[in-house]
Amino acid sequence: MTLLALAHGTGIGLALAGFPTSPALVLLLILAAPFLPWRRPEVPLLGLALAGVAGLLAGSAALERQQRDCRLQLSSAWNDSRVVGAATGQSPGAWLVEGRFMSRVEPGRASPFRVEEGLPGGCRATLRVSWPRNVEVPPTGTRLRVSGRWDGRSFPEAGRGEWAGRLVVLPDPAPHAAPGGDLRGRLLRVRGGVQDRIHLLWGGRAPMVEALVLARREHLDPELREAFGLSGTAHLLAISGFHVGVVAGLLLALFRLCGLDPRRAAAAAAAGSWLYVLGIGAPDAALRAAVILTLLAASRFRGVPAVSVGTLSTAFLLLLVADPAALGSVGFQLSFAGTLGLVTLRRPLERGMDELWRRAGRRPPRRGPSAAAGDRWLRGSSEGLAAGIAATLPTLPLLAWHFDRVSLVGVVATLAVSPGVALAIPGIGASLLLSVIALPLGGFLAGGVGLILAGVETGVRFSAALPGASIWVSRPALVASLLAGAGSGLLLRRWCSGRIRSAMRRVISGVVAAVAVILLPLAPGARPLELHILDVGQGDAAVLRLPSGGWIAVDAGPSSPGGWDAGHRRVVPYLRRLGVRRLEALVLTHAHLDHLGGAAAVLRGIPVRGVLEPARVTASGAYLAALREGRDRGVSWWPAEAGRRIERGGVTIEVLHPSMRAGGLEGAGTHSAPDEGAGSDPNHVSVVLLVRYGDGALLLTGDAYADVEAALVASGALSLRLTVLKAGHHGSRTSTSRELLEATRPWVTVVSAGDGNRYGHPHPEVLERLEAVESRIHRTDRDGTLRIRIRRNGGWDVRTSR
Repeated sequence: MTLLALAHGTGIGLALAGFPTSPALVLLLILAAPFLPWRRPEVPLLGLALAGVAGLLAGSAALERQQRDCRLQLSSAWNDSRVVGAATGQSPGAWLVEGRFMSRVEPGRASPFRVEEGLPGGCRATLRVSWPRNVEVPPTGTRLRVSGRWDGRSFPEAGRGEWAGRLVVLPDPAPHAAPGGDLRGRLLRVRGGVQDRIHLLWGGRAPMVEALVLARREHLDPELREAFGLSGTAHLLAISGFHVGVVAGLLLALFRLCGLDPRRAAAAAAAGSWLYVLGIGAPDAALRAAVILTLLAASRFRGVPAVSVGTLSTAFLLLLVADPAALGSVGFQLSFAGTLGLVTLRRPLERGMDELWRRAGRRPPRRGPSAAAGDRWLRGSSEGLAAGIAATLPTLPLLAWHFDRVSLVGVVATLAVSPGVALAIPGIGASLLLSVIALPLGGFLAGGVGLILAGVETGVRFSAALPGASIWVSRPALVASLLAGAGSGLLLRRWCSGRIRSAMRRVISGVVAAVAVILLPLAPGARPLELHILDVGQGDAAVLRLPSGGWIAVDAGPSSPGGWDAGHRRVVPYLRRLGVRRLEALVLTHAHLDHLGGAAAVLRGIPVRGVLEPARVTASGAYLAALREGRDRGVSWWPAEAGRRIERGGVTIEVLHPSMRAGGLEGAGTHSAPDEGAGSDPNHVSVVLLVRYGDGALLLTGDAYADVEAALVASGALSLRLTVLKAGHHGSRTSTSRELLEATRPWVTVVSAGDGNRYGHPHPEVLERLEAVESRIHRTDRDGTLRIRIRRNGGWDVRTSR
């Protein structure tokens, strides 16, 4: 009870101070309170009150320390240097910093870099640093002197200090090694050597190996990372109790083979686990596992039996005292929630399964060496299922709150692929050790491990691609379902008193709450209007989800002849993961390859009711392929003319451009803009859409130029404040004009551009215009796929995939 009061106080302190992830935890703790024995006489109320106050103070102080993170001030410092440079007529230049990379560097991608000198105000922090592609990559851990420009986020709530922005290293002057070295540098060089050896042994699967054993996920394919999330198996990529337990078990077996007695072997295995956890950067779940292993080893060494809940509570208290702000960490919350479920719910679930066997008139499967092989298999399967459900139930509300979705296949997918991960982890260690002795032997064993990892990846991708594998959950629906679950649990507890044992009452209450979490978000009207901006590189692809449940796609991303097709690789898989069965419309804004390159693949992969496009004849191969696919599948073809409207479920989608031609649609409006006609630059006839939902409005401009924007503003078509603006032409200076921004003053602006694209999109002039109207900027090159929800009252929120 004291720990619960301390957690309450800390969570409330973080929430009152503005920590974004604390409200979910406070809500869950409040809902859990009625189910706990508060009236036990041995729990002094004064102690509980003091623990709550202590948690409140600790949480507030921890957040205050975090808000003083110097990385959050770097964007303003960089902007100040630009202002000074402009006033003096000089370039602001770059920052010259010294530090070292914390992991293996991959050109063009951001890697963690510990800056020790050179940042404004003497800031010493770990930044995300992007290394130039044409410069030789230094060994990990080498102290470097580099010059770079700061690419900061324009809003502090983008995340904590590590996500405040990134430093882009400039190739001139060339980065070079700086004098000085210490123990940290040598340890980082060792870790970098391990990463190099991993890439040598596993090649294309090296990022997955790094994620499994080194907690480095920055090089993992975003599609594979998304598949792990949708299949509910993302915890297998995080270094958690599962991984630390495998390492500790291997060490324990090794020390026992070396002749140590059980007590000393357990202590040595716990010490070895600490070396492993600290070596990979001490993530939350791994720290929790290491603390628990140490406590278990200590109790075994003293000959005192360990109590599971007590051990977990002690680990929770130690980590909370060390860093109260950790309570607001998503990883910390999920780690302890899952472990608490394992400790408290696994045994009741196993007993419940045995009771189901008996009610079915059959004997429950036996355990132990004397049991038959079939019994042992059934017992292992039922225990694995019970453990999966027990670990999943407490984490469902947290996952729904933080990530707005819940996986429905997570338990089964975890049971299917976790044996492969359990085999792969020791195999990876053995391969690395053998490769030091004889590289061919290490490579031979690594080939076998690679086959296991291929099976794991196949299972994960298959699970993620199942229809309805993951459902979106809105926060209001989540709160309502949690309250319904808590109320149902209390009623069941009173009604079942004397009929069902206490353990079963807890299980039933948890199941009722989980069912409410799943079913309530599916009720009609539970969702706002959603805009998904897909990360398809240097191109455009967006999806609208209407409150009524319909889907409309706007563009389909780029493709290259005989090469990468965003429609096939990104858009169609994304729509399937969301459970899309049909598109009400596919809007093709204009006939440029970066917008309609994937259209044919979308028409092949998802049924489409109709295609809306400018209907200007073009010889583009991708355009003609889309025409053929639409014709072969009986898809309606609608010309996009100014004034045409689509109305669905309270949402109005109006075409503002291109302008109506002679003989155009009946009832077309009067908005007009320059139309250069067929044969000219397709950007001149790019479709511009205005989407309205209640008090919310969003504008999708395709690649329309500034003169089109100016004409629309002059016509009065855009005499409203926008909730969301999709910047025209990927953030090019030719669009998103000052006139448009001053007329609409968008709350949020999204830019779809490829990371490191050769055009320099988004252009600095556009970013300056957006900053001038205080529009919050999100970019796919930096934030990945974006999901924006617009409510009827005009409220909005943004979720990013990175």
